[in-house]
Amino acid sequence: MTNDDGSVGYKIDPASGYAPTIYFTPEEERVVRLALKFCGFGRSGAFSVFNDVPASDGGLEASNYYTPVLRALNLRRALTFDYLSSTSKARLVEPLVIDVFNGVSYLVARVKGTEEIKGYRFTRITSMPAVLPDGFTVSDETLAMARAWRPEYARTPRPLDVEVSTNENYADLLVRQYPEAIAATKSNGKVEVRITFENPRQALRFVLEGADRVRLESPKSLRTELLTWLGDVNRGDVPEISAASFEVAPANDVLGQTLQLLHAVYASEDGLRVSELATRFSLTPDHVRLIMDRLVSLEPMAEASDGTNRFPAHVIKECEDWDDEEHDDSTYRADFSDLPEGAEDPSPLMWRDVFELNIALREASRIYEDPAIFSAIEKIEGAMNAPVQVEMTSNEALLAQVESAIESHSQIKIEYTSGVSDESHARAIEPREMKVLNGHTYVRAYCTSREAWRTFRVDRINAVLATSPVTEERPEDGVENWLTRVGDEGEEVVVVVEAANRWLFEPLPGAQWLVLKDGRHAVKFRSSDETFLDYLMVRAGAGAVVATTKFAKAGHDLARRIAAQL
Repeated sequence: MTNDDGSVGYKIDPASGYAPTIYFTPEEERVVRLALKFCGFGRSGAFSVFNDVPASDGGLEASNYYTPVLRALNLRRALTFDYLSSTSKARLVEPLVIDVFNGVSYLVARVKGTEEIKGYRFTRITSMPAVLPDGFTVSDETLAMARAWRPEYARTPRPLDVEVSTNENYADLLVRQYPEAIAATKSNGKVEVRITFENPRQALRFVLEGADRVRLESPKSLRTELLTWLGDVNRGDVPEISAASFEVAPANDVLGQTLQLLHAVYASEDGLRVSELATRFSLTPDHVRLIMDRLVSLEPMAEASDGTNRFPAHVIKECEDWDDEEHDDSTYRADFSDLPEGAEDPSPLMWRDVFELNIALREASRIYEDPAIFSAIEKIEGAMNAPVQVEMTSNEALLAQVESAIESHSQIKIEYTSGVSDESHARAIEPREMKVLNGHTYVRAYCTSREAWRTFRVDRINAVLATSPVTEERPEDGVENWLTRVGDEGEEVVVVVEAANRWLFEPLPGAQWLVLKDGRHAVKFRSSDETFLDYLMVRAGAGAVVATTKFAKAGHDLARRIAAQL
């Protein structure tokens, strides 16, 4: 095809187009294979636990449930939890195996007191699983039946159509973020947006994310659940934590800590104990367990297969005393036994694979230095600059214009909708660098409107209004690794959360953690915007309470405003 500027290139569908052949040296191939193994692609790899909230398949919310399930599996103990299928109710089961199908994790279990084998999707478990003292035995035949179970036999929840009304600007943002959404403008100027969700829990998360920017029109069945949720926002017992000592780790983001731990485990042939990992990376044993236990269930490249024990590699936990798992000095190791003997080399890299591999290598380069990493990155980015135009997804339609501004060192005036607003505002920015994480593209830019460096999500840019040359020198950006770190700006906040709610706070930059005597977790972070804290507490709902006196009522007014619109 011929582009507007007269250049000639090829237009390739990113779902089916292969990247040019990239020839790696043996050392580069080694680091590429390592990045593939411990990062994986999409929702099946290590990055899947850092999806934007609300969590999707394999996200942080569901990952909390793996530890008690694994304990019950190893102890052959019964398990109980609340589960959403055609209806939501408590389940009592005897766990047999964890299996992964197309990147989605299931617990396959026998219904207690019967011989019925069922599969339970982790993302539909709605309460922390409890391990019961009731033991059970299982025959080889029953285990074989469990391993033969497939999701096509499972009952799925009825899809739920959610309709909200909002203004034109926020409706446009929703349509770009949910390509399947249907929008219609009404006579009063409001826009109604309809989106189909897999189950009521996803729908609830969506409405909470919209907060007072949307009004729920239907279904009315969500209203009662939302009112209960909103009534519990930032309410509960606050323990005394003024003298508490929070853990400070060398890597101040959970993603960095996860990659550090995974790299060490994959590099150790015999695996590493909790105590060894804690000492090496200046973490508490509890923190090591919290990170590694959820990764035990992740199967890198899971979409390449559809059954247990057929993956290229995964993390195995070996515990000497499962009854005292919380204090056991367990060993974590990488298991490569699933790779078939004489297995063929992987298929040629597709464009989408190259992009994600580049992200994985850049993240790895933050943690350990190896010249082969940087030379591999240089080759990948060289191939990505080939004369090929890759179609942009609909919610990043302005990506090319932002990228052009980076290359030409230009200033652009944009209309931007922040994550806590339903109105767009004009901002003049000078883009310097773009990165991709979890399916979203971010741009780092000097914002002349704020006279400071800021990070913007490209799919929240509504329009590029004007372009002009940069005429002034700007101060250096003082934030390193800006994709996963935000500076130490803002006021210090401490929030006490139930263990099951920890996932919502873990992606916060610079978060420091402390496990309290009552089993709850305290997280300390900085917030430069009280509005952000309000939205965070509304999303957390019951099980999270602010311990910092100044912000003791964070989220209360917002919860009341949302409730008034129901």
